[in-house]
Amino acid sequence: MATQLMALRFAPDDSLQAAASCSSLYTAISYLHQECELCAGRFTVKEMVSMTHCTHRCCHGCAQAYFTQRIKERPLADLRCPFCNEPDLTSEEIASDYFSHLDIMLKTLVTPEIHGLFHKKLFDRAMMKDPNFKWCPKCSSGFIAAPRQKTLHCPDCGTVSCALCTKTWCDQHEGVTCEQFALWQQQNDPEYQSVGLERHLAESGISCPACRFRYSLAKGGCMHFTCSQCKYEFCSGCGRPFSMGSRCGQTDYCARLGLHAHHPRNCLFYLRDKEPQQLQQLLKSNAIEYDTEPPGGTEVYGEVGRRCRVQEQKETADGLRDDLCGRTVTPGHAGLCRMHYVEYLAGLVWQHHLDPVAISDAADLRQEMRRHGKRVRIQRVRESDERYTAALRKLVETELPLDV
Repeated sequence: MATQLMALRFAPDDSLQAAASCSSLYTAISYLHQECELCAGRFTVKEMVSMTHCTHRCCHGCAQAYFTQRIKERPLADLRCPFCNEPDLTSEEIASDYFSHLDIMLKTLVTPEIHGLFHKKLFDRAMMKDPNFKWCPKCSSGFIAAPRQKTLHCPDCGTVSCALCTKTWCDQHEGVTCEQFALWQQQNDPEYQSVGLERHLAESGISCPACRFRYSLAKGGCMHFTCSQCKYEFCSGCGRPFSMGSRCGQTDYCARLGLHAHHPRNCLFYLRDKEPQQLQQLLKSNAIEYDTEPPGGTEVYGEVGRRCRVQEQKETADGLRDDLCGRTVTPGHAGLCRMHYVEYLAGLVWQHHLDPVAISDAADLRQEMRRHGKRVRIQRVRESDERYTAALRKLVETELPLDV
């Protein structure tokens, strides 16, 4: 068989290996003529690379180019099979096993420099599990900080920030709480006032619950957020994990749902559909102050027709990119568009652990009971809508305490 293969112009070593591995000339030729699914070229089995946790294969050149580019430009969570995007690295046990096997494969596949970069990212990933690991709010470098340290000193860019609120440190923060410092900024700092509440929304932006990487972005719009660092999927409002209904298993109701999370009822996920006046009413009844005009007056933002300048993540043909909101500013909404003003008000509701049951209608209350597997009381004959809603409200308050 090896002689026949060499007569077909296969290399002697490949012909001998195929003859030893195959039972017929046909299977030997297939063995030696394998197609790369990425470039569609044909290669011998020795020139093919098998993925570590699935059945896909590609040629050595394609595998080298793919993993080199990914290691240089993407986080570790993106170093998965180019065909099926497996395995699921949200499980720490699977991720540890996968990266161990991948390390062995990469040693003979990529250059020593790229392999060294891979090891550096593995080290950074391990460091993120340390409770004292911190991200720099300015350059997004990660480092270990001393416990109970008040200020963080970034070793890369030199930025000094508060260990709790991550704002750039200044003398006015000394000896006061983060809330008091934020209030001082709003009332006294001209630079802070010049950009108003869009800066507030950015500074209270999105933090990944898994790796704690921070995004200075608005939470409005789609609440399903995927961390670009570790690929953890979570609600940007409350941090609860998103999962497919069949994999959730918390209640039987989950199995009938698609991708979802168990948001508490004071999460922006539910409050974003409320009118600003309703959220203002809830805050006012709990003696919580809120803004209706931008700090510094309307001259900071101009009159009606100006565009909202809150930064958010937008999906384009070239992928996700950070950009300004651009929606029209609404009068009385503190220099923000309606969506981001609702986010601002809902953020105050969440921050002060307020229960929105007082502004929930009957549909909201029925849905809240269904989500927790509770039997929903039917409205009685001649029972007014007001009395029925009040009864549902009492049931939710007594049987379903606010989960924050």
